[in-house]
Amino acid sequence: MRKLTVIPLILLIISACSSSEEKLARKADKIHNDFLTVDTHCDTPMGLVSVGFDLGEKHEEGCVDFPRMFEGSLDAEFFAVFIGQGPRNDTAYRNIHSEALKIFDAIHKNISKNSSMAELALSPDDAYRLKKNKKIAAFIGLENGYPIARDLTMVKEYYDLGARYITLCHSNNNDICDSSTDPNGAEHGGLSAFGEEVVREMNRIGMMIDVSHISDEAFYDVIKSSKAPVFASHSSSRALCSSPRNLTDDMLHSLKSNGGVIQICILSSYIKTPEPNPN
Repeated sequence: MRKLTVIPLILLIISACSSSEEKLARKADKIHNDFLTVDTHCDTPMGLVSVGFDLGEKHEEGCVDFPRMFEGSLDAEFFAVFIGQGPRNDTAYRNIHSEALKIFDAIHKNISKNSSMAELALSPDDAYRLKKNKKIAAFIGLENGYPIARDLTMVKEYYDLGARYITLCHSNNNDICDSSTDPNGAEHGGLSAFGEEVVREMNRIGMMIDVSHISDEAFYDVIKSSKAPVFASHSSSRALCSSPRNLTDDMLHSLKSNGGVIQICILSSYIKTPEPNPN
C-alpha cells in the first residue's frame, strides 16, 4: 500500500516541475517578444551576389533569412556589405568600390522583393515602427573600411546607400587603421591620420563606428577620438578566449565608459580556447 502511494506523489512532483518550466518558458517568450531584438552582424549578403540567395525563402543552409527570423522572433538584422582586404592602389580601389555597390544593390533588391516581410531600416524609429507592423527591420553595415579607399567622401556615399555603421578594418591593416590579426603586425600604431578623419566624418553624419577586428591600439585611439559612443558588432571576451580579435576586460570597461556596447560573436573559436593536443 505504501508503494502505491509513492507513485502518485512522484507523478505530482514531475507534473509540478513541468508546469514550472512551462511557466518560465512562457515568461521568457513574453520578455523576448516585448523587446526589440537586434543582431548587429550577418554575413548572408555574401551569398546574395554569388549564389542568388533569396532572403524571403527559408533555407537549410546559410546564416539568416526572413522566415527563420520570424520563427526566432529576431526583429532587426544588420546585413554586412563585406569586402575582404586586398591591394591598396587606384585600380584596386575602383574595383572594390564597384564590388561594394553590387552588394548594396543586391541587398536593396532582396528587401524590395520581399517587402511584405521586411523593409530597409535607417534609424531606431524605423525598427520600432516595423516591429509594430510585424515586419523585419533590415539594416546595413559596411564590414571593412577598405572600400572607402583614401576618399573621405565615400563615407557619406555609403551612408546614403543605407549603411549605418562601418567596421573600420577586417583581418589586415588598411588605410584607416591596424587590424588585430594582420600577420605583418602594426603599420600605423593604431588609427592612421586618415583614420582620424574618418572617425570625425562618421561622427558628423551620425554613422556608428564598429571596433570589431581592429587592433588594441586602434581601439583606444577610436575611444579617444570619437565624440559619440562606439560599439563592437561581433567581438568576444579575451578573458574567456585569448584570440586577439577579442576585447580585454579593460577594453570592455572603456567601451562601457564611452557609452558603447558589444554584441558577442558566438563563433566557437572566439568563445573557447581549444585544449592543446585534443584526443
